[in-house]
Amino acid sequence: MPMRGELPPVTARPYPRIATRSSAIERAVWRTFAVLSNRDLHAVAAFCAIGILLTLNVILRFPDFGAQVATLAMFP
Repeated sequence: MPMRGELPPVTARPYPRIATRSSAIERAVWRTFAVLSNRDLHAVAAFCAIGILLTLNVILRFPDFGAQVATLAMFP
């Protein structure tokens, strides 16, 4: 459908908090939220959690594994 006439100009709406400055606590909260919502942090945290769970699984499954490694280390 063809347009008739011109579009009305878009006027910028003033942001209600432009005149006020944010407090240090508010900036700290937003920065913390930005860090915690980062996808790279989620990937690293998941990788570390999987590693810790696997390590605990091996430790609990083979409680004498450390002694076996110590006996192997006695031979040069």
